[in-house]
Amino acid sequence: MANFCTQCGNPIQPATRFCTACGAQLQRDGSGEPAPVAFAEKRARVLGEAPTGNSRAPRAIFFGLAGLLALFGGLTFFNSMPERGNAGNAVIAAQPAVVQPAAYPGTATNMVPIPVAVANGSITLPLDQVQAKRFVAFEYASARGPIPLLAYITGEGKVVTAVSMCEPCNSTRFHIKGDDLICNSCGTTWELDNLAGLSGACQDYPPDAVPNAIVGNEIRIEEAVVAAWTPRQ
Repeated sequence: MANFCTQCGNPIQPATRFCTACGAQLQRDGSGEPAPVAFAEKRARVLGEAPTGNSRAPRAIFFGLAGLLALFGGLTFFNSMPERGNAGNAVIAAQPAVVQPAAYPGTATNMVPIPVAVANGSITLPLDQVQAKRFVAFEYASARGPIPLLAYITGEGKVVTAVSMCEPCNSTRFHIKGDDLICNSCGTTWELDNLAGLSGACQDYPPDAVPNAIVGNEIRIEEAVVAAWTPRQ
């Protein structure tokens, strides 16, 4: 078998201790002869290539690229998912934060009926009552019959007023539990801060939010908006 330098791959003579091409001290096997170098390894060293027997580097590169692609795909999927607090009703999004944010317990907070006044084109209810009772229900007597409404304060300090109806199941009663608004009839659940659907069959029909304005201690809702309201399905 031919002997070759383990550093540069050039042929060497038996019993030679130093390579005549590169000057490297030669390795010896148990017989005292220079250790043989595989032809493929010799060729790789002569040509300046990576040894063909070392498959770890390309495998590491492959798995590294695969990991980066998986991470990128996961981030893209995660970013495409709807987030709590990042979707929902445009009317609520346009409402300003005007009061102390509310925090609701994990047990049910039920609706409390309160009287309201209708005058000068506005439906008016006291802000301090909504703050004290946390979740209130009231009615507007339209020409087509009574329209149920509700009001509550979000975790962002916004006052939400809406038609109190889950239209598919025709329920008018709800309760709040933690960060969620829940229909008493079908159990459909929406996110309290923006009425984005979370679970249940009626997610596309949360209480229909109507704009309001805060003037002193009054929550004012435009009467014409509520009078013109019709079911969405």
